Amino acid sequence: MQKVPLLFFVAIFLLQSSVPQAQADISPLEGLKRFSREKVVKTRKIEVENLSTPEQSLEDLLQKNDAEIFLKTPEEITDPQEIEKAVDFASSITGVRKNFIMGLLVVESDLGRNPGECTYKEVEDGAKIQHETGRLSLRAWQTFKERREIIKDVALSLGYDYEKLNVSCNPGSAYVGTGGAMGIPQFMPDTWMEYKDRISAVVGKENPDPWDERDAAVAVALKLSDVYGVTDHSRIAERNAAKLYLSGSTSSRYDWYANQIFYWAENYKNLIG
Repeated sequence: MQKVPLLFFVAIFLLQSSVPQAQADISPLEGLKRFSREKVVKTRKIEVENLSTPEQSLEDLLQKNDAEIFLKTPEEITDPQEIEKAVDFASSITGVRKNFIMGLLVVESDLGRNPGECTYKEVEDGAKIQHETGRLSLRAWQTFKERREIIKDVALSLGYDYEKLNVSCNPGSAYVGTGGAMGIPQFMPDTWMEYKDRISAVVGKENPDPWDERDAAVAVALKLSDVYGVTDHSRIAERNAAKLYLSGSTSSRYDWYANQIFYWAENYKNLIG
């Protein structure tokens, strides 16, 4: 005998006590659908659209919400030597200099040990204030909101709780922009999606994970390799690639960032032990 979810009976009971007399002629099924939209969905904190469509039954919604209860957060990186192994692999595949990748990962996420210190909600609140005060352009604010929806999808596809993910904080006065970069490589959500298929092809995984050491190292290497001259180990090309990684620009105002990467490219061993 198939078990009927307890919530179904709760919904029926509340429906009987909540539906006005004028709606008594509504069929039980239709009444339950309406009730579910107004009560059950609010209680279980899930968004429902077009509940009446055949593809989105109440049972489907409840199963989806039950799955969300078990969402997790990414495992913490505690051994940077695992990052180094992943970078060895990424370097051998792409031709990007190993030390260059390592230096960038030190600067971006402390070799994966610090993938961010803010929640996306905190970043969003800060970005909204920047937009309202005129510091962040309308276009940048709209891009941020688009990224917010992407990171929700990425998190759910990996079984992560979007609201508990740590991402990069807003840059403050350092430069105009927003936080929200995710994972070990600190990719913005839309950038991750841009490289997702290429990462998959290298690591042999349909759904790569920016919090996974190998997936992250490959992502960084692929992005850096797209800058002409990087795979030839040209210092000028690497400097440009570093600045592009941060800002999308090769402006000299971001030389400080490239300098940090070059420093740690030669000294990252001090952090591994």
